[in-house]
Amino acid sequence: MRQRRALHVASANDPRTSTHSLQGLRSNYAWWYTPICAGATLMTAALLMSACADASSTTSDTASAPSNSANATTSASSNEASTTGVRANVTTSPDTALAARPASSTRPALELAKAKQLAVEQSIAARVPSASGMTEKRSRPLTLRDSGIDGSLMFARDVDFRVTGDIGFMIHDMAATLSPARPGQPIVFDDPTSVTINVHRGHVTLDTAKLTAIFNRYLFQYQGSPLRNMRVMPQDGGNLRITGEMHRDTWVPIVLSGSLSMRNPDELVFHADHVEVAGVGADKLMQAAHVKMADLLKVDTPIARLEGDDVVMQVAKLTPPPALHMTITQIETSAAGVRFTLDDRSVPNIVWPATMPARGMLVQGGDVKFMRSMPMNIDMALTPVDGKAPFVLDLYHYREQMAAGYFTFDEAGALDVHLPSYTTLASADKDTALQTGSASARFNDSFIRAQQAALAQARLVWQHVPQTMRTAAVARAIPVGTRAAFSGQSMATPGSALSNERHSSGPAPLIHVENVDFYVSGRIGFHVRTLDAQMVPKKPGQPVDLDDPDQYDIRIISGEVVEPWPAMAALFNDYLLDYEPRSLNDLQLKPVDGKLEVSSGIKLWNHFPGVWLPTTMSGSIVAKDERHLVYQPTSVKVLGVPQAGLLRALDIPLASLTPFTRKGVALKGNELVFDQYTVFPPPVLQGRLASATVTDEGLVLKFKRDGNVAAARPPAGAGKSFVWIESGDVKMFNSLVTNTRTFIKDSSNPGVMKFDLYGYRKDVSKGTVKMGEDGGLDVDLAVRK
Repeated sequence: MRQRRALHVASANDPRTSTHSLQGLRSNYAWWYTPICAGATLMTAALLMSACADASSTTSDTASAPSNSANATTSASSNEASTTGVRANVTTSPDTALAARPASSTRPALELAKAKQLAVEQSIAARVPSASGMTEKRSRPLTLRDSGIDGSLMFARDVDFRVTGDIGFMIHDMAATLSPARPGQPIVFDDPTSVTINVHRGHVTLDTAKLTAIFNRYLFQYQGSPLRNMRVMPQDGGNLRITGEMHRDTWVPIVLSGSLSMRNPDELVFHADHVEVAGVGADKLMQAAHVKMADLLKVDTPIARLEGDDVVMQVAKLTPPPALHMTITQIETSAAGVRFTLDDRSVPNIVWPATMPARGMLVQGGDVKFMRSMPMNIDMALTPVDGKAPFVLDLYHYREQMAAGYFTFDEAGALDVHLPSYTTLASADKDTALQTGSASARFNDSFIRAQQAALAQARLVWQHVPQTMRTAAVARAIPVGTRAAFSGQSMATPGSALSNERHSSGPAPLIHVENVDFYVSGRIGFHVRTLDAQMVPKKPGQPVDLDDPDQYDIRIISGEVVEPWPAMAALFNDYLLDYEPRSLNDLQLKPVDGKLEVSSGIKLWNHFPGVWLPTTMSGSIVAKDERHLVYQPTSVKVLGVPQAGLLRALDIPLASLTPFTRKGVALKGNELVFDQYTVFPPPVLQGRLASATVTDEGLVLKFKRDGNVAAARPPAGAGKSFVWIESGDVKMFNSLVTNTRTFIKDSSNPGVMKFDLYGYRKDVSKGTVKMGEDGGLDVDLAVRK
């Protein structure tokens, strides 16, 4: 009342009143004539206000604002956005009215909710790993490609861990840290030379098969080796029995019996206290002749050497890479195997994290890459598919295990990898042939040579960019020599793929959507009949972050979509009209004889009268140009009374009575103009409109083909409803996928799949993800049982 009185008594000569005279008079008379207008129609109110404006004899800037803003030209690029995610107005043609200031500076609740969700996800990405007395530090800034943390915490229990074949050890329990060989680079599962395992505490056992594999297949399986056909059998009482053949002009059977002990923290010693040669005990003869085993055999390799009757072995090199640093504090030998107690005194007790599986491994913190995918600040559990059978994990063949298993995510980004035991796979039978190492290496280096050659070939697949999409030369992988692996030399050969683990060379990610109900958020979205597009980060060189819709744009290459009328109504009611005060409320849309009928409530100048006036409009929607849609009402009814003709006769545009300007949409004169770039919630949708057609199903939008961008190529047999993402780097959850090949489907739905961009984490967390041996991801949104 105080404000209204002030407006009523203000002098027409007051500068404040003269600047906004019509607005003041309107507010004044709206209050003064409220009793009169209580039952009046919109037309009566309009005429009354027009009369008041004429009586004032004042022409104000505000009165002309609707038509002036209708001719305004924005200067901001559609690709610009503030740090809070509020997108700047986009450049429009001179006759487009979409640049005016929104009626409210408050962001819609939908955008605020997404921003809050993103903040939570970013806080999780920014955490520093710490568990069981172990911790890692952030040494670099957190980015979309780098967590800034070099190391990872690793916990394992009841895992039959194999480096390759039978070479490995049974882990009963273990706490360790994984450190990249080169700071700043991720740990790479596919490249064992990229990581060092620092064991802090645990218990492991080597049984007959594993001891035999280490001695027979690794330590002494090389060209010119003085030993062959070795077998190592632990026995009760603390002894080892080793059988084989030694070369003395010919191959002679030999049996050694003795014990294992630690000479120092770095060296493990097998001391032979009984020797048989060709079935004859040689102990007394050797003692009498002062002959030692070193006199009979020449063993001097980078891993083992013979000193007197002792075989001295380098603990860190007893298995092929990765490098293994551990402190053995106790050795127990029985028929079950040799059990080692490991303790570097840095972890008093292993305290299992809450997410530690009953059997398996847990890796937390740092960046760990497998094939194309790199979980950042990783929180990953490796668990067996079969909870009862022994769990064998083969590092050099993990890709086959992953391809035969599946992934599950939770909404926070934690990853569970469910793997079959390697020994249950058919491919395990192919790994039985004995390989021979080179004479120069003096140990069986064929394992790492074969692994690195397979890695080089796999990288060519993971990094391949089709010629039609190629924007830069694809880095070629160069196999790493075994000598370099053991000498600690840098693996970052110029031009090698290893120096680009966080990047790919292809174009920005391409997406093909086929027969999908594609929702941006909530009820707002489209039915996509077919669509090709490119997801382009606003900052060149960045990956596309699916969790941050303000970080990238979607540029439509070609296609056809349907905006169902309920979804279009939701666009208004849940997004565009989420502000106060507003002039429109509760829009409902339906097609009638090829035209669009819009029903809503309106208020004059956002506040007069104090109730919503039921209004119905009918008209057509046309594509004004390649960017803008225009709704042109030919019929307007307020309280059931036709008003369009009278408004035209009095030259009173709708925009002067019900001003409405929001990001992406504005009432200009008697037309509602949509900017299809920005009318939807982020990300920006950029496409060249060809046509817009009102149908019973919805508003059908067709887009012109952009011949400057190659479209994605979905895999053969993709099905009838799917999303395919190809090329470029995409961050999903907390995982960066380089040169992505991601296929999204819903196997439980034979019809049309629903995909929610803002809610993809929730949907994916209910389903399963599979990874092929080519690194491609197959995401199934079907709720897992």
